[in-house]
Amino acid sequence: MNRDHRDIEPDSALDIFEFKIKARDDYNIRLRVYRRKGTSGLPLFQYMHGGGFVTGSLETDDRSCRLLAREIDVCILSIEYRLAPEHPFPVGFEDCWDVLKWCCSTAAKDILKVELTQGFLVGGTSAGANFTAGLAHRYREQGLAPKITSLVFWAGSWCHPDVRPAHLRSRILSVDEIDDAPGLTKTSIEYFWKKYGAPKEDVRYSPLLHADWLGVAQKAYFAICGWDPRRDEAIVYADMLRDNGLKVETRIYPGLPHGFWTTCPDLPVSKEWEDETVKGITWALQGPAVSGLE
Repeated sequence: MNRDHRDIEPDSALDIFEFKIKARDDYNIRLRVYRRKGTSGLPLFQYMHGGGFVTGSLETDDRSCRLLAREIDVCILSIEYRLAPEHPFPVGFEDCWDVLKWCCSTAAKDILKVELTQGFLVGGTSAGANFTAGLAHRYREQGLAPKITSLVFWAGSWCHPDVRPAHLRSRILSVDEIDDAPGLTKTSIEYFWKKYGAPKEDVRYSPLLHADWLGVAQKAYFAICGWDPRRDEAIVYADMLRDNGLKVETRIYPGLPHGFWTTCPDLPVSKEWEDETVKGITWALQGPAVSGLE
């Protein structure tokens, strides 16, 4: 989990390449593409890495992106958004928004060889999952097309602890209780928040404060870590999406810390996470009439 950028390691099964697009302020946002060789007309998965808004890179979840591109007919677009404290809130969020809008362009279709009507997924891990919720809500509010079909949340976060809605406070307890886990704790959440510099109540940082989620997507897939201060937010948010008509699948990993599949990829349970994630993303790409995972 660092900011390194390395040369792409070739994969005989995949086309992996990078390019840049212009952000709103003329900054060049680096993007990395993963897709199976010889494919076109694929659905798209816009992916955003984790790292508490201050670290992480295209390398952080390179393993996961390769896995999905090898196993599923989908194009993965991973974003190297700018990081705090050099680029404080809302720079990283707005970088990902710029990419999301670009994904709907003719240029994106030509470069990525995608067809968004076949599926348009947006998701990420940790900070990337946090971005996902806010981006999806803004995308719906602005009436952009084509519609996002599915959202993907891996070890996400949705709200600063101090601004939890009063009616949800009794259900979001893990952020107060878990301060002894490896990777992420109540203490480190505060550290990352200060580095990021987001107002606690801004919905781009605390998207749980949005009033409704109707129509943000058709489906949502969650991977939730049991030994994670953000655990309860994920469970609450999954229920909110269900209440707003989305088909939702959750996978909870008891006793495991935040983003364990990235920090400890050789654990047997991390292989289990990989297998279940392939099934989950396959489900997310299927038509809305399909419910449940095999």
